[in-house]
Amino acid sequence: MKPVYKWVWKPLPDRRSIRSFKYMLPPLGEIASLGEAWTPIIRSDRMFRDNVYFKDEGRNPTGSFRDRAASLVISYAYVKGYRRIILASDGNMGVSVAAYSARRGLRTTIYVPRNTDMEKILLMKAYGARVVVSDKDLDTLLRDIESEASERDLYNASSTYNILSVEGLKTISYEIVLDGYKPDMIYLPLGSGLTLLSIYYGYRELLDHGIVDHMPKLIGVETCANPVYALKLGLIDKPCREKGLPGLSYRKPIIMDHVLEILRKHGDIVVVTRRKTVDAAKKLSRLEGLFVEPSSAVALAGALENPPLGEETLILLTGHGLKGPTIYMRGSRRRIPHIFPGATKYLILELIKENPGLTGYEIWKKLGLRISVQAVYQHLKDLREKGYIVSKLEYGKIKYYPKT
Repeated sequence: MKPVYKWVWKPLPDRRSIRSFKYMLPPLGEIASLGEAWTPIIRSDRMFRDNVYFKDEGRNPTGSFRDRAASLVISYAYVKGYRRIILASDGNMGVSVAAYSARRGLRTTIYVPRNTDMEKILLMKAYGARVVVSDKDLDTLLRDIESEASERDLYNASSTYNILSVEGLKTISYEIVLDGYKPDMIYLPLGSGLTLLSIYYGYRELLDHGIVDHMPKLIGVETCANPVYALKLGLIDKPCREKGLPGLSYRKPIIMDHVLEILRKHGDIVVVTRRKTVDAAKKLSRLEGLFVEPSSAVALAGALENPPLGEETLILLTGHGLKGPTIYMRGSRRRIPHIFPGATKYLILELIKENPGLTGYEIWKKLGLRISVQAVYQHLKDLREKGYIVSKLEYGKIKYYPKT
């Protein structure tokens, strides 16, 4: 349910942060800002014909559109006196909340599923968050965190469980209009449906106040491995047998009914394969000079699968390529013999590289993950057997070093 407040179309001329939309947002006092929003809209010169544009949300401070949401979420938590933040995320929202929490001096714990991109986990920890890597899927983690936040009086910053996420992301619609564009279609990653819901609400407000004269057709793009909404609408019979993409791996989002209603009235769905998504990402960087992560490139893959025909079209690129660069490396397997096995092992190896000569117990303490000492020793054993590290007995203690 959207918060009730007086909405006034009064964008401020200073285009340096989401604060310029304060009259169209819930009253939150001083909004925490790192310079988010006002990302560029770039015309496609080589991949499409006229009237196709990209909105590059990778230009936000932490490299994704989630910064718009985190700015408001953390501002509200701070004003309400919360000093501990908890959330479940498989990537970008966790990074954004960690950064904005650091800005306000709040403590953050982030629960992530095991398939989360390593780059995002490292960013969360760099911003000072405590990261718990779990074997549970994202839907289960989201439900668990909602219960834990309620029981322990913690602030739940999980995107689909926090209405301020919608309030932050809807500003994308405002910017499209203020920059002079009137798209007939907007392609976007579907995932949980939160992005589509937010863009819809932004345009709904603009329509209700006479700022625009039509609602764009909102085209949500899913991968065939996680076709949550396509299955619900009967567009396909079953998921395909391929690996899903981090950031899009939902099973039954709590906002599903709302999103389905919008899709039926104002939208459509395109389903693409992982291969086409990866190809789209590579083409975008090589032909247009725009570098995006796979969960962002899915929107472009949908536009390539179902090309716009002469209508003004906007493709929403939600995150920078450095948030999930592995797909760009896989063509170089002769130089990169294998992908590193597992998020926790990667964190342990990085820790040993930065602090050679640690004992297993010291590694466990510095790691900051909710796993047992015994689990850390098992990871160390695996790393040693795979040739990533060596152990030495020094003064009666086993210490670990990176293998040179």
